[in-house]
Amino acid sequence: MPPLLDARALAGAVVGPITRVEPVNGFVGNQTFRLHTAAGTTVYLKSADTVEAEARACSLARSVGVPAPEILAVEPSYLICAEVPGSPSDADAVITEAGRGLRRLHDLRGNDGDWADRLLRPIERLDVLAGIVPEDLVRRLRQVVPPFVDSVAAVEPVLLHGDLHPRHLYAVGNELTGVIDWGDAVYGDPLFDVARFSMAGEAATKAFLTGYDLRRTPALSRTLSLYRVLWSLMALHAEHDAGGDWFAAHVTTMTKELSA
Repeated sequence: MPPLLDARALAGAVVGPITRVEPVNGFVGNQTFRLHTAAGTTVYLKSADTVEAEARACSLARSVGVPAPEILAVEPSYLICAEVPGSPSDADAVITEAGRGLRRLHDLRGNDGDWADRLLRPIERLDVLAGIVPEDLVRRLRQVVPPFVDSVAAVEPVLLHGDLHPRHLYAVGNELTGVIDWGDAVYGDPLFDVARFSMAGEAATKAFLTGYDLRRTPALSRTLSLYRVLWSLMALHAEHDAGGDWFAAHVTTMTKELSA
């Protein structure tokens, strides 16, 4: 990953002189900087292993009217994108519009690996989380998750945001102006995205399902619950692999969902 001084040089070659550089807090495995230009604009530089896939996902999302960030430059180790207008919003109107946008995104079909294998990998690697995930929860995960994965293995993969929640929705007033942070974009079951967003709570989920035009049923609720388990386990692995220590919330979520 480029260090702070390189961020100024890399972005300056694309957008001109940089007057100020600010680190942005985010996932422990990435580096992101906010850069203010002499021309008065603001851009973001992100360094991560997934930036090329993130840039492709943003371009595809924009092609179907989802306001992903505009990518100004991308290299194997970093990308530079334009600032998205507005600020994070959890307004119902904004969330409903995001649901409509996600429905359009999920019309984009593709494949970047076997979906079932991707879901089973965190279960197969549970041993590396010894001492973090309680043994009774490990047993429950190994009992419940594989049959669920079998039930969704044949889904036709579509483009997913992968980590959609209200903090990634930007708005001016009630107008959705941006859906940010596409670093976890992947092809898979559209309900995985819906499940991730449902972690924002009942009110947000209701507004989102309205936009997505999806009716809640007992079967859907069970699927979303198990995808929330899998998302939490994937996030826990990612945090552990990157050397972080934000574990407790993910363990709590998995325990709660599997106890329901």
